[in-house]
Amino acid sequence: MRRMPRSRRCRTRVRAGLRRRWERMIGKILYEYKSLSKFRRAHDVSRPRMNDPSKPDLRPATVTRGPAFVRQGNEWAIYRHLLSLAPASSPQLAQSTGLSKVTVTAALGNMERLGLVEQTGVRAGNAGRSPRLYAPRARAGFVVAVDVGAEWIRVAVADLTASIVARVERRTPARAAQLVDKIVELVESALAETGAPRHDVLVTVLGSPGVLDAASNRLRLAPNLPNWERSDLIGSLREALGADLVFENDINLATLGEQTHGVGREVQNFVFMSVGTGIGLGIVANGRLYRGARGFAGEIAIMPPARPRDGRSNDPTPANFEASAAAKGIVASAHALGLTVDTAEAVFAGAKAGDAKALACVAEEARQIAWGLASIIPVLDPALVVFGGGIGRSASLLLPAVQDHLTQWLPIELPRFAVSTTGTDAVLLGAIVHGIERARTKAFERVGYAP
Repeated sequence: MRRMPRSRRCRTRVRAGLRRRWERMIGKILYEYKSLSKFRRAHDVSRPRMNDPSKPDLRPATVTRGPAFVRQGNEWAIYRHLLSLAPASSPQLAQSTGLSKVTVTAALGNMERLGLVEQTGVRAGNAGRSPRLYAPRARAGFVVAVDVGAEWIRVAVADLTASIVARVERRTPARAAQLVDKIVELVESALAETGAPRHDVLVTVLGSPGVLDAASNRLRLAPNLPNWERSDLIGSLREALGADLVFENDINLATLGEQTHGVGREVQNFVFMSVGTGIGLGIVANGRLYRGARGFAGEIAIMPPARPRDGRSNDPTPANFEASAAAKGIVASAHALGLTVDTAEAVFAGAKAGDAKALACVAEEARQIAWGLASIIPVLDPALVVFGGGIGRSASLLLPAVQDHLTQWLPIELPRFAVSTTGTDAVLLGAIVHGIERARTKAFERVGYAP
């Protein structure tokens, strides 16, 4: 048999080698694309649940589904795992994501070059060459959280690891004209503490009483803040704080804070009842914040108040539940009993000291709270009721009487009751939770990604 010339045999081997190399490369791309798709389906990385405004829209932008698309998707998935594993090495991340070590190492190098991750050292104690450890670069962007209340304005700045790096607070000004200026002043003060430039703020989340009406672009149901429902407020705040401003009801944010950092962790169904200058309810149903069809879920302030205890009172009936159960209602009840106090805090202080009239006032407040919960518990069936707000944090005085009333009125098993553990930072913590995913996505987008 005649042998093939040597030069031809060489060319054949080269072609076969190139063919095998291309087949391996295509196979690797297809394998990692399938791994990424499987990861996204399992972890819901980039597909928000339909009609869920609590989740930012992380759907991928329209890109060519070639190697660049796969690379960006891999790097986004690695970054997500790094957030929970940091500091972590390439082998750890390869095992966690299901991607190859070569892919993970290349992805970490590229993200480090773009300023999204950073090296934090090496893992000691290993035989041979110690692997490098990586973590998300915390200062790749910031979230500003703003809590606007009737008494206080609080501002916090968090980095991309959700750690608070600055916090300031001041009394809420009495004049409406000063309110926006005071918010801007506090934001600038908090940013100055961090040394972060304004353009590194990726998201600002502002929590306040009221509900944003999307049709009219104005807040509603915010009577405790001066002129807070005016038509030009949203535009003024966006102009002052930037277009990436997100509005959310303060009680909803406090509920998110409690769900992530407080007694609501790992509780799938609970309500957060805030009682202070105003009164409101945050609802977590099946592990997710529930807002309702138009955002008014939990606006219990407008419910009818409890009837007078004797049914024959000559006093005018309060306009709504907030007027009877929030701070002003407590003070009015105290005055009706002959107490000369100006604040609800003074009433609770008197009750703790054993003053009979203050104790009677607290007993009436417990009845009012129980009245509201008697309408809420049968409808939502929460496993837990968390009390927050200035008055809610004193719920240890109220709880025994509240439970007694509910036991008499409701023929069902009562939920567990607890006092918030997030304190005055509940709204700020929730604002950071609400904004951090959006900020991380924007950090990738501004260096050319479409996560």
